[in-house]
Amino acid sequence: MIKMILLEVKDLKKYFPIKKGIFGGKTYYVRAVDEISFDLDKGEAVSLVGESGSGKTTLGKTILRLYRPTGGKLIFDGKDITNLAPKKLKWYRRETGLVQQDPFGAMPPHFTIYRILEEPLIVNKIGDKEERREIVHKILEEVQLPPEEFTFKYPHMLSGGQLQRIAIARAIILEPKLVIADEPVSMLDASVRVDVLNIFRRIQEKYKMSTVYITHDLSTTRYFSEKIFIMYAGHVVERASTQEILNHPSHPYTQALFEAIPNPDPKNRFKLREVPPGEPPSLINPPKGCRFRPRCPIATEKCEREPPEVEISPNHFVKCWYPQ
Repeated sequence: MIKMILLEVKDLKKYFPIKKGIFGGKTYYVRAVDEISFDLDKGEAVSLVGESGSGKTTLGKTILRLYRPTGGKLIFDGKDITNLAPKKLKWYRRETGLVQQDPFGAMPPHFTIYRILEEPLIVNKIGDKEERREIVHKILEEVQLPPEEFTFKYPHMLSGGQLQRIAIARAIILEPKLVIADEPVSMLDASVRVDVLNIFRRIQEKYKMSTVYITHDLSTTRYFSEKIFIMYAGHVVERASTQEILNHPSHPYTQALFEAIPNPDPKNRFKLREVPPGEPPSLINPPKGCRFRPRCPIATEKCEREPPEVEISPNHFVKCWYPQ
């Protein structure tokens, strides 16, 4: 099957300046996203995994052009959107959607569910009142919420799982080509996480939307994506198909993430789980070479140089001098 590229990310950078006068009168930069490159095919779902502070959300917002890139290129459906002015991005806003992490904070509390879902249709001048009503009812059915029961409720009247389904419905109601889902199940009970992800995955496949699923939980990625990108301190350190990374994690950081996943087997109750000590480095002054070097159990002097991205097997890329 021939795949078509929807999004090209080329050496993308996003730095945040720290104002002069705070550190000796100099200007410093938080290098939240630093030279990241990948392609996203049409209809493809990718999981972006990493611990807090790795730059996942910043990368997602930069792709959506909520942040203007500091460097690199963003090519969407053949169009360079890297430096387009906000007024020229209205068409791109309609082609993209965002599922936010906090469904409670993402909803206007004084709007009914119907008005929340109708608002993107009104802004984009889609249909008349009756046509918009049909679209809203259809999208509620897609996320398995009966329209007759939920249409005129307010956000505070819904549970977390129900409200996250509304957040998904709002993100996809315009049938966008690209959706960024920023930890959409991290605030939900474990009992409803898989259910919400399965609903989202079914919709994503039905409408053939390209999706970037941002998470810190590797255990949920198998339910959603075809590929996994592992992110650490502003870099993508490993990327491959979901099955390949689940079976053969090769970067020391990826292996550490797997080691940190709780195992409910009673036989492991006395097993000490060994994870690298320390915390992610400061992105104002990151370490030279490999950014995982200060915490890496196999680091050598060679790791003080910037590691190459090595293809250790077909379409399995690792940014490391000593991939396992």
